[in-house]
Amino acid sequence: MKIYMLVGFIFITLMGTAMAETISADSGKDNRQSQPVVSDKCRELTSRLDIDLKEVVQAGCQPSQAQISKLMDNPVGNLVVVANQFNWTQLKGPNFKGSKNAYVYKLTPTFPIPLGESWNLINRPVFSVPSVPVKRKVGKLIGMSAGEIIHQPALFSTVRDPFGRTTGFGDFAYVGLLSPKKPDKVGEGIFIWGIGPALIFPTASEDVLGQGKYQAGPAAVAAYIGKDWVFGLFPQHWWSYAGDSDRASTRASNIQYFIYYNITSTVKIGMSPNVTIDWNAAGEDMVTLPVGLGINWMAKLGKLPVRMGIEGYYSAIHPENSMGSRLGLRFTFTPVIPTFLF
Repeated sequence: MKIYMLVGFIFITLMGTAMAETISADSGKDNRQSQPVVSDKCRELTSRLDIDLKEVVQAGCQPSQAQISKLMDNPVGNLVVVANQFNWTQLKGPNFKGSKNAYVYKLTPTFPIPLGESWNLINRPVFSVPSVPVKRKVGKLIGMSAGEIIHQPALFSTVRDPFGRTTGFGDFAYVGLLSPKKPDKVGEGIFIWGIGPALIFPTASEDVLGQGKYQAGPAAVAAYIGKDWVFGLFPQHWWSYAGDSDRASTRASNIQYFIYYNITSTVKIGMSPNVTIDWNAAGEDMVTLPVGLGINWMAKLGKLPVRMGIEGYYSAIHPENSMGSRLGLRFTFTPVIPTFLF
């Protein structure tokens, strides 16, 4: 019930924001003479997607909210973004009735480090706080042999009812993407790309909240950002190379695909789900592929631009013989700090 109330609240907020934007636009038409005149040079600079906002400011122009909104679509853009993501996932499986709920909060500050005149290193550390519907004691049984498990005092109570609620810190992840500072122009839009390492560290506060392994692999991103459409891929892959010897080795992929359509200069609809592949699982349990739809919009807290969004997902492909996701809901709150402010 709380989920539906949250959805209703967000959409009411969105409608209010959209109405305010429309009213503001209409009143702006009647008051153009009272607004400062924008020079042709500033109009050209604030319409470009292939520009560092520092150039806009140095030219004596003010970046528009619409321009910042478009540049936020660039996952390797020259912006400092502090993404806050709240996820709800409905879990189902063959060994229990009904469904269970999992929650994850993720904090992903994304910031560029210039490497010479032509390249940026885009840093994406990911801090997570998961809450899973499994008792903490279940984690103590992971990796034990059959003989060791039998002698555990918590065995029988855990087997009778393994479900509960465990919340804490998850594994820490990092992605570093090397990307050209200047994107390639394609028609009315731009094409961007980046490549680099993806790392996972076993920092989970409880065994059931992490994988217990040091993991590493490649990551890449490629996207087209146009006037009306944004679409692209952000694949990552990891292999375990060290960690708890009692935990199973890992070999997994995460492929985020994103498709968005701009309704206005600051409001867009679309989706950006994560396809997960566990290469060590059996065939029917290997892939989870969600599809969905959502809406994102820009607002301002004082002078700070903020993007908010809500997206819902259904796992069209999901594990058949183990616990896996069926439905999901994601709420995002993302302040953005243009690097020219530093």
